Amino acid sequence: MSNQNEEQRRSQLKFERNFISFPFLVFALIVAILNIAYPDINIMMTLFGLFFLYNGGLLFVSFIKHYKRTTILALILTVMSLVLFGLSLYLYAKTNNLF
Repeated sequence: MSNQNEEQRRSQLKFERNFISFPFLVFALIVAILNIAYPDINIMMTLFGLFFLYNGGLLFVSFIKHYKRTTILALILTVMSLVLFGLSLYLYAKTNNLF
């Protein structure tokens, strides 16, 4: 029984490393470089929207695989990316006088 739990734990850690840690570092670098080189609200809005969709997919997969800790982490990250996407939408609307 403990061997199965250990295998589940290894699988969960591998999932977190491959689908949360590395992609988040790459995304942060892409956002930082694009924000320095080409600071446009449309690009940031698109990136945060794609990031929100990625986190939603991650939340779904971690829930299906019954990774409890990863599901909670993915839920927090999804809510945070939704807030960033919402803020970028608000700034876009405010800049273009859409209110």
